[in-house]
Amino acid sequence: MSEMPCNVEIWIDDGVDCFTIYIDKKLITEQGATALQRILRTTVAGWQRVDNDTVLRTLRAVTG
Repeated sequence: MSEMPCNVEIWIDDGVDCFTIYIDKKLITEQGATALQRILRTTVAGWQRVDNDTVLRTLRAVTG
């Protein structure tokens, strides 16, 4: 991805069976990306999807 949509620095796509994080290349090094990947892989077992109206209202309030 050459540029992030709407000039954001981080974009998260919460798909049906996949959670994808896009980070602007200018913000992260290869070492940082590897560390982030390791962190996420070790915590993935404890993740749970929260489908809650309050969460959606908060996201809408923050993102417009």
